Amino acid sequence: MQLTAIARSLSCTNGLTSRLGRDKIKFWKVMRLTAILLTFACLQVAASGTGQTVTLKVKNAPMKEVFREIQKQTGLNVLVDEALLEKVGKVTLDVRNMPVSHVLNICLKDEPVSYTIMDGRIVVKPSSTGKFQSPIISTTNPQEPLAAIPIKGRVTDKDGNPLEGANVKVKGSKTGTTTDNQGRFTINVNEGDILVVSYIGFSEFTLSVTAAAINSAEGFSVRLNPAQTVLDETVIKGYYKSSRKASTGSIATISADKIGNQPVADPISSIQGRASGVMVTSSSGMPGSSFQVRIRGENSMSNGNEPLYVVDGVPFIFPTVLNQFTGANGNQSPLNSINPGDIERIDILKDADATAIYGSRGANGVILITTKRGTAAESQIAVNIYTGTRHVGNKLDFMNTQQYLEMRKEGFLNDAATMTLTNAPDLLLWDQNAYTDWQDLLMGNTANVTQAQVSFSGGNAQTKFLITGAVNKESTVLLGDFGYTRGSTHFSIDHTSKNGKFGLTTSINFATDKNDIVPTDVSQYFGLPPNFPVYNPDGSLYWYGSTQNPVAYLNRTYETQTNNLIGNNTLRYVILPGLTARANLGYTLTTMKQLQTLPASGFTNISPVPGSTAQYGNSDVNSYIIEPQLDYTKWLGPGKLSLLAGGSWQQTIQEGNYFLGAGYSSDALLKNRAAATSLTLRNYNYSEYKYQAVYGRINYDIKSKYILNLTFRRDGSSRFGEGNKFGNFGAVGGAWVFSDEKFVENNLSFLSLGKLRASYGITGNDQIGDYQYLDSWSSSTFPYGGQSGLSPARAFNPNFSWETNRKLDISLELGFLKDRVSLITSYYNNRSDDQLVGQTLSPQSGFSSYTSNFPALVENKGLEFDLNTQNIKKKNFTWNTAFNISFPGNKLLRYDNLASSGDASGYEVGKSTRIIKGFKFTGVNPNTGVPEFLDVNRDGLINSAGDWVVLGQTLPKFFGGLSNEFKYKNLSLDIFFQFVKQEAPTIDWGPLAGAYGGMSNKSTAVLDRWRNPGDITSIPRATVTSTNAANIAFRNFYRSSDAVWGDASYLRLKNVSLRYDLSSLTKRWKIAASSIYIQGQNLLTFTKYNGLDPEINGFDRRFVFPINPFGSVKTSAMPVLRTIAVGLNISI
Repeated sequence: MQLTAIARSLSCTNGLTSRLGRDKIKFWKVMRLTAILLTFACLQVAASGTGQTVTLKVKNAPMKEVFREIQKQTGLNVLVDEALLEKVGKVTLDVRNMPVSHVLNICLKDEPVSYTIMDGRIVVKPSSTGKFQSPIISTTNPQEPLAAIPIKGRVTDKDGNPLEGANVKVKGSKTGTTTDNQGRFTINVNEGDILVVSYIGFSEFTLSVTAAAINSAEGFSVRLNPAQTVLDETVIKGYYKSSRKASTGSIATISADKIGNQPVADPISSIQGRASGVMVTSSSGMPGSSFQVRIRGENSMSNGNEPLYVVDGVPFIFPTVLNQFTGANGNQSPLNSINPGDIERIDILKDADATAIYGSRGANGVILITTKRGTAAESQIAVNIYTGTRHVGNKLDFMNTQQYLEMRKEGFLNDAATMTLTNAPDLLLWDQNAYTDWQDLLMGNTANVTQAQVSFSGGNAQTKFLITGAVNKESTVLLGDFGYTRGSTHFSIDHTSKNGKFGLTTSINFATDKNDIVPTDVSQYFGLPPNFPVYNPDGSLYWYGSTQNPVAYLNRTYETQTNNLIGNNTLRYVILPGLTARANLGYTLTTMKQLQTLPASGFTNISPVPGSTAQYGNSDVNSYIIEPQLDYTKWLGPGKLSLLAGGSWQQTIQEGNYFLGAGYSSDALLKNRAAATSLTLRNYNYSEYKYQAVYGRINYDIKSKYILNLTFRRDGSSRFGEGNKFGNFGAVGGAWVFSDEKFVENNLSFLSLGKLRASYGITGNDQIGDYQYLDSWSSSTFPYGGQSGLSPARAFNPNFSWETNRKLDISLELGFLKDRVSLITSYYNNRSDDQLVGQTLSPQSGFSSYTSNFPALVENKGLEFDLNTQNIKKKNFTWNTAFNISFPGNKLLRYDNLASSGDASGYEVGKSTRIIKGFKFTGVNPNTGVPEFLDVNRDGLINSAGDWVVLGQTLPKFFGGLSNEFKYKNLSLDIFFQFVKQEAPTIDWGPLAGAYGGMSNKSTAVLDRWRNPGDITSIPRATVTSTNAANIAFRNFYRSSDAVWGDASYLRLKNVSLRYDLSSLTKRWKIAASSIYIQGQNLLTFTKYNGLDPEINGFDRRFVFPINPFGSVKTSAMPVLRTIAVGLNISI
């Protein structure tokens, strides 16, 4: 029941209800009045309702005007149901000095209402008989204290969905309560009290307690509107929720509209650049490829640094455990099985306060993915479909045939070498005018992408449901018929019993995808000679010696079939008011089948591969989790106390195998495992991971101004030895909203929010392989007596234990001009010790290395800034800007006895743990054209033992994003830029880079090479002989020096979305909502980097010691693709 108070001295709150006023007797000289006079005055006021008269002359006037005139003449406040008032007919009346009660009897005699005059008020309510009832006139002394009366009510959202846990409090008192599962509440009040209703994610609402509401059997019905400011937004922190204003943790949120504006298949790609402190890097532009995600740096030197992924409350398996072997797209991410269109929001938990509730699993941050759910509304069908194209957005600038051949001839001349058909077929055999653009040939096609999604939703206050189905299909830019297809379905249901005590929430996500690509990334062959023949005159593939024809790779296939099921059930029961029991039951099942065919036609005729082969891989991951939980909320003293206690029991079983088949009678049978005459088991793995924990949380909130949050968790992991399986972790967080202090409100009116928060906590990390503390044995390579023996491979380590992370976060949140401008500044300092690192052992021990907790300390600290502004806010035009930037810092603070360890060549105390070491390039000798390098230890020799220096690091120096949203009437435009400041190896870095002058094409930068004595340049001379000094210097030093290490920073136009809302035009056809849109992804990249893509080439560039000086540096991979798509949205 919406209540309206017609009162001279009252103002409406939230446009729904006016606050009751109380008659106040003003005394000119209060101290001179006696108690007798005060009593007399009160009695006089009490009787005024019956004795006062009014003079009215109205014609065909609404009853609302009559009440206003009565109020004006008598001072009586009028309380009436606004909806009821509209049912009262219009009035024509001409009276003079008539008692109020007589006037009302005349005006309301034919209306189904009754009224009461009491305590200086007129209360109008529906008649219980449906006809006019005689009035009740009360002369009760208004100054007599009234006993509190219980009143009922219900709180819902704008769609009528009940809001459980909403706060209902009497303003200015300690009386308060919370709503149950049905949104219902009961609270003791007096007439005239002001109730304040609040709920996270919704705007606060206030209303007055009236006599009509007290006498009504229905009580109050309150509908809350969604938050209008970021302060009221909901923040999801895993097991509980909070408002952003009352949150004590560092959390970033990406909403459904930001995700939906991007034509992407993997939800992780949608958060790229949109959250401070979160660095997301793609591994490849191939469909289904994975992403590397780092939240506030890398804490571990050698183990997992990936965050925990949680989908609808169910922890997701680690993204890279499935593959038995990999294709051109690398390890496939299971997250690619989640349809971005099914996602409601993604919340990223960054600091200890936010992540501590997840214990060791959240040591590297937590990414919460919440899928969409049904609403209490009429059944609705929604359709979203888009189609578009993708292509490579950047090509390397290689030399043409004439420039290439000139370099080759120059190399032979410099080395005084003789050309032969073996070392110079490009000069002596192949067409000197032929030209093949290998980039265009191998991945110059246009890929097509189409996605269609249909959803059906609806329900009522008790039961809501949502069913969606989606299909995503995309081809590739490769030469050949390759592609990726995914089908997915999502189902959710929410049910609450009539009494609001019992609730059930179910969510099921299932997806199946098929990825058909090539086993090898063909971008590594862009440097083939431009006149290398692709085909023979008869159309067959051309081969020359051991030189690989990359088109032959297209005869090989790599197929994966992945099925992914995520199910979650949440049961809840209200035991007592404020006390709720919950049980979360989750299950995931992921299966992957892999097939790689290697027909003989895909290899040269001198290839060592003996005929056609095929590889078959199978992986299964089963995981379940059970989490009982108790929540208790109570108003205690001046604030609200929230308690949470629960436990986790999780088990994950992984099993996989990999077989190699050979001896097929035909290449057509390669996909048939039974057709192989030889089938060899190459790998089998089985592991069982068990995890259990108990956790608790205490939160005390005083007026959303002073907030304290305490979290504790005791974790147990099967990955550690006896006596070390359990660890205790916890965090404390606090916030002070100083803008709510009186001295700030009175002196800094422009400051709409001022909040200081801080947190500190300790978490563990068990992101290591299973059974690492146990000793292991491997079969011997050399048999004895015809039998293969066993040899020790890993030593038993009972002291194998947790890595420990200590996290500190201090943040300042500011809002200006009613939150038109908001700024969040965060400083974090994370320190991780007890590092699990491998230590080299002497051969006499029987083991090569020994992994144990080592007193090495890694620090990640940095600054984050988030700025949001509402630049223009007009009726028909708005312009909003969002900007974030992060400055991460990574440093190895301590490593005892580093100089004598096997890691001495890879780490330096005081430097980043992701440094790259190499030779210091001093220039090209102008007389000889030979590259020269700094002799660091001055021993007269250039070698890695004493002459390596730190070239740079693979972690970014800063990164962020900039978004601008414009909306004009029905047209909206969203433009998003992503930027990264980083370093990376160039295309001539690494062991695969050939010397200038060799039989491989180079970029046009080589045109500035040394040619004659006296030339001043940084590009060495052309050389073709492996024994030549220039060639040796290139192979041994130049390609692992800072000459080929440089700036890989970039600014990328990541996303543009233009949408037009057609709803106003299509409603005539009973279409509730509709829009058309065009979206672009990875449209432009501004960079000085000389490779294909500064993002891809910056992936996984970690130094590996001590054998490989180039580590796992990837300098050639499929770049991210430029996408343009058009789409249509319809809801009926």
